[in-house]
Amino acid sequence: MSAPDPQWANAWSSTVSRTEPRLTHTHATVVSRNVRVSKLDAELLDGELTQMLREPVSNALSLVRPGLAETYRLEIDTVIRAVLFWLSVGSHRRATYAQGLQNLQYARTSGFARRVHLFGILSIGGPYAWARMVGSMSLAGWADAPHTSIRALVWRLVQRIERITKVAALLNFAAFLALGQYPSIVERILGLRLVHARPQILHSVSFEFLNRQLVWHAFTEFVMFAMPLVNPMKARAWIVRNVRSVLRLPISVDQSVKELPEDVCAVCFVEARKDDTHAVNPYVTGCGHIYCYVCISMRMMAEADECSCLRCGAKVDKIRQHLQL
Repeated sequence: MSAPDPQWANAWSSTVSRTEPRLTHTHATVVSRNVRVSKLDAELLDGELTQMLREPVSNALSLVRPGLAETYRLEIDTVIRAVLFWLSVGSHRRATYAQGLQNLQYARTSGFARRVHLFGILSIGGPYAWARMVGSMSLAGWADAPHTSIRALVWRLVQRIERITKVAALLNFAAFLALGQYPSIVERILGLRLVHARPQILHSVSFEFLNRQLVWHAFTEFVMFAMPLVNPMKARAWIVRNVRSVLRLPISVDQSVKELPEDVCAVCFVEARKDDTHAVNPYVTGCGHIYCYVCISMRMMAEADECSCLRCGAKVDKIRQHLQL
């Protein structure tokens, strides 16, 4: 086999040297569609986690003073986000809890720790400080200040900065959809890139969290539907009666109730623990014991077929008015 022509060899080497950097650059910047979806899902899940933790904190603060949680809602959200960020990304885990569920983490590069701290300050403390500043200026009436005053100029500058920030966020999101690298402006400025924590499952999207949420939602919906259909007192009486019959246990009656005078309502005694509560509008059960009409009728309505006498444990299925001679 003859040696290749030197001109062809030189042309081939020149072509390879020109195309290889482009291929390498393209390989480094192309991000799969699944990665974009995972990053957006992680951002949404982090927001849901903040809302989920806000509810118990708000309920606790409402016990201190009504309306306290609404007054300091911005501070509550900021503290929750800061704690979650410190426990996840700030503790060398390189990913928030939602990003971990999506198999994502921040790529470790030079100065990673310093950039992560700056990212936490800018992404959590920055929006809080800006919102409080704008709110204070609005309450102080800077928007209604004279047109040529310093307050009016500062207010117009703040509004212009807000518009520029929103436009920049929109352009960054469009770039993220195209390239899939930086979901937020702060991450783009600091160069924090999200990559897969386990490259062997690069093309898989984890739906574990979503599946758990769907199962839990379906279970709670079923419980909310079934609870009004269940009578707790009747269910308890049915369980006690059947367990007692299966195990052949004797009927247990409170000795203090059993020794009550005949004209004292046992239901009133159990609820108030007073042995001088005589039966009002007395009615007698089939076993011959006297109760208040309201007490025994309410008990029969609640327990239905499982209603039993508190004095002897016999089943109560009918009552009649007690005639005093």
